[in-house]
Amino acid sequence: GDYAMKESRERIRAAVQNSGFEYPTQQIVVNLAPNDRPKEGATAELAMVVAILIASGQIDKNMGDKVVFIGSLSLDGTLHSPSGLMNCVIEARRIVKDYAIAIPSAALKEVECIPGLNAYPLESLADLRNLTKMKSNRSLNTHFRPEKKKPMFNMSEIIGQEKAKLGLAYAASGKHHTVMMGSPGTGKTMLARAFAGILPPLDLNQSLETSRIYSACGLLQGRLVQDVPFRSPHHTSSEIALVGGGPFPRPGEASLAHNGVLFLDELLEFRSSTLQTLREPLEERKITISRVRAAAVFPADFILLGAANPCRCGYLFSPGKTCVCATSQIRLRQQKITGPFLDRISLEIETLEEPGGVFMQNGVEKSSEWWLSKVMEARVRMKFRNGPKSNSRLLIQNMLPVYTQFSRWQKIVDHHADFYGLSRRGIMNSLRLALTIMDFRETSSMTEEILEEAFSFRAIASFQKSNPELVA
Repeated sequence: GDYAMKESRERIRAAVQNSGFEYPTQQIVVNLAPNDRPKEGATAELAMVVAILIASGQIDKNMGDKVVFIGSLSLDGTLHSPSGLMNCVIEARRIVKDYAIAIPSAALKEVECIPGLNAYPLESLADLRNLTKMKSNRSLNTHFRPEKKKPMFNMSEIIGQEKAKLGLAYAASGKHHTVMMGSPGTGKTMLARAFAGILPPLDLNQSLETSRIYSACGLLQGRLVQDVPFRSPHHTSSEIALVGGGPFPRPGEASLAHNGVLFLDELLEFRSSTLQTLREPLEERKITISRVRAAAVFPADFILLGAANPCRCGYLFSPGKTCVCATSQIRLRQQKITGPFLDRISLEIETLEEPGGVFMQNGVEKSSEWWLSKVMEARVRMKFRNGPKSNSRLLIQNMLPVYTQFSRWQKIVDHHADFYGLSRRGIMNSLRLALTIMDFRETSSMTEEILEEAFSFRAIASFQKSNPELVA
């Protein structure tokens, strides 16, 4: 065991004595099987105490029948929720479905939405005396009430940038990876923060999946994750912080963004090696971490949302200001998002500089609530056609029924693939985006206009193709 588990010896002794029980004077050996598996944390403290009290005849020997005990102890006998409690409860429900589970009362909100769970909430060790007389709490699906937090910005607060807003709505509908690039002050970060407000709420299964990850990291804070995760790591983050790892593998930011958004602000400030570690998760929607001591597979089905200035000074794309960066500096930055990484991005959005008078316009901008309703409608049409899969995960055989006249569109696809220098993966991502545009527009057939719009979201590829000396 680790240090926390070795310290359990003293915590258990003090908790037993302070709860009105007697701690046995003879030597005690507790077998924590399987023996070859490293033990961490204080999750098993309550179970060890129950075993000791049963063995010493202080509580009913039948108390442990068909009951799983999970919890950590304070010195006074109070029970606390350890990291990973939700994972323990879900695994216990899977392995022994007809067992009840005794957990700390403070953890009841974490697990109350697990279907069919029989839970005994305990405040302290003293409650063990009355466990057989207690009535268990049976949790039901109906307890789940998704809550959506108010986003930092509303889409109606952002004036202009209509194509960027539309692109983000497409990204939210089909779960497409997106990068925004433009001059400083054009609203990239505001758009990203508002993006959280147009994502549909989590359902019960998604909430449980996400909560298990947060529980393993000790970040659950006593309740289910009900809002869509929005993780925004700093650009100085390491590879391990981003994708997970360590001697005993732990989830990173990519897994904490599961079923939500991983926002990388100042994308080109991240180390190139750090960005490259995201290539597999962007494609596979999972992260496999292998170490000598252990191996783990973490879910990582997130929407990547990046925002960046095109160069160090930021004015490479500016029509009114001159870029003062050296060609070598621009090349070093642009090379971070070329090739395999950019291949996995479906939408490349250029945020434009709006004229100064735009702030004085009286036009009414569409709110986040309006965009959210459109996104949810598009997802309903998507689900009717694809089942549980989003458009971003479709294979070519699932897409062909929509492209019934594919030979007719082949010239358009070939033209854009050649113009932007797209690989087969890049072409597929643009075709998937075209399906999302079709769903968003409430049409059941592919058109030339939709295909043209899908390929128009290739601002970075277009720039790099037009300026090969900056990425060579």
